[in-house]
Amino acid sequence: MPLKIFHTADIHLGMKFAAYEEVREKLIEARFQTLANMVETANKEQCRIFVIAGDLFNRVKVDKKDIIRAAQIINEFQGNSVLILPGNHDYISPGQKDLWYTFIDSSGDNVKILSEKKVYSLTLDDVDAHIYACPCDAKHSSKNSIKWINDHQKDEAVLFHIGIAHGSLEGVSPDFDKKYFPMTKSALTACGLDAWLLGHTHLTYPEKTGPKDRIFFPGTPEPDGFDCRHQGSAFIIEINDDKKVNVTSLNTGTNSFLETKVKLAGRDDIEKLADEYANSDYEKTMLRLILEGVIPAGDKVKLNKVRDKIREMVLYLDWNAEGVMEEITLERIQKEFSEGSFPYILLNKLVERGDQETLQMAYELIAEVRK
Repeated sequence: MPLKIFHTADIHLGMKFAAYEEVREKLIEARFQTLANMVETANKEQCRIFVIAGDLFNRVKVDKKDIIRAAQIINEFQGNSVLILPGNHDYISPGQKDLWYTFIDSSGDNVKILSEKKVYSLTLDDVDAHIYACPCDAKHSSKNSIKWINDHQKDEAVLFHIGIAHGSLEGVSPDFDKKYFPMTKSALTACGLDAWLLGHTHLTYPEKTGPKDRIFFPGTPEPDGFDCRHQGSAFIIEINDDKKVNVTSLNTGTNSFLETKVKLAGRDDIEKLADEYANSDYEKTMLRLILEGVIPAGDKVKLNKVRDKIREMVLYLDWNAEGVMEEITLERIQKEFSEGSFPYILLNKLVERGDQETLQMAYELIAEVRK
C-alpha cells in the first residue's frame, strides 16, 4: 500500500504585514485559512501523514492565541500523523518556553514535533516508516542538520525511510553567504533515503517533477510579497512499495501578489488598463502597477480615474505612474514659453522632427532649470 503524504512548509503564521496596513488583517487571516484548506484537502485525499517542513510560524515569539489556533486547525487532520519540523524562523532551542510548549499543550495525540536530530518511528496501519528529522536550532547557521544521518545504521526491515529538513539547497535557493543551514543535492542523495521533504525555499522544486526526483520543496502555500510570483503551492507525495515516487502539485493560495509593468502609448491604453484590472478576477490580488510611456496632454486626470476604479476592485493597489508623461504639443509649448525664446524654438524643432523621446528629455531639462 503506498504511503501518501501531504507536504507543506513556510506557512509563516504570525507575519505582521506592516507595509500593507489597510489590508494587513486580511493577509494575516489568509494564512490561517490556507492552513485549514490544506488540512481539509489532505483529509479528502486520504493522506496518512501531514508534514510541515519548517516555518509553520514566522518567529519564535508569536501571540498565544495564534499558536493555539494553529494547533486547533492542525488537529482536524484525520490521518495517522502530523509531523512538524522547527525551521529557521520557528527554531527550537534549549530553554525555549513559549512557542512549542504552548503548541504541544494544544495539540492532539497524532501531532509530533520533530525537535531532535534523530529517527522517529511511525507505525502506519500495515507498514512502518522511519522519519529522519533535521530541525533548526537557530535563525542562522553555516552548517546543515543532516550530517548525523550518514552515521546512522538503517533498519532494512522498515519499508519507508524519509528525511525532513529545512534550509537552503545549492543551485536552488538564494543563500550567497551560506547562513541558512546550506545543503547540497549530493549530500542529501548520499543519505540513501527514499525521499527528502524540505522547507525554506518559497518556490516549488522541482518545477516539474519526474520519476527520479527524491528532493522536494513544496514552496510557500500562501504568497507573502511581490517577489513571490506563484499562487501558493503544496505537494501530495505517494511512495509506493517499490519506492517509486509520484507527486501531485497543488495550488493552495487564498490571495496572490502581482507586479506588472505597462507602457502606455495613448488614450486607448488607458482604457485597456481599466478593462484588464478593474474586474472581479483581481479581487484577491495585491497588485503593483508600474506605468511608463506618453499619454495625450490633459489625460492624467483620466488616468487617475482609472486608478481609482482599479483600486475599488483589487485587494490592494500599489500604483506608480512616475514614468508617465503627457504629450508635448505645439499648443502646450505656445502656452508655456514666449515666442522666439530658446526653449520655444528648440521644442518646436523637436516637435517637427517627431522625436518624442528627445522632446520629453529637453522639456524636463528646461523645466528643471526654470524652477
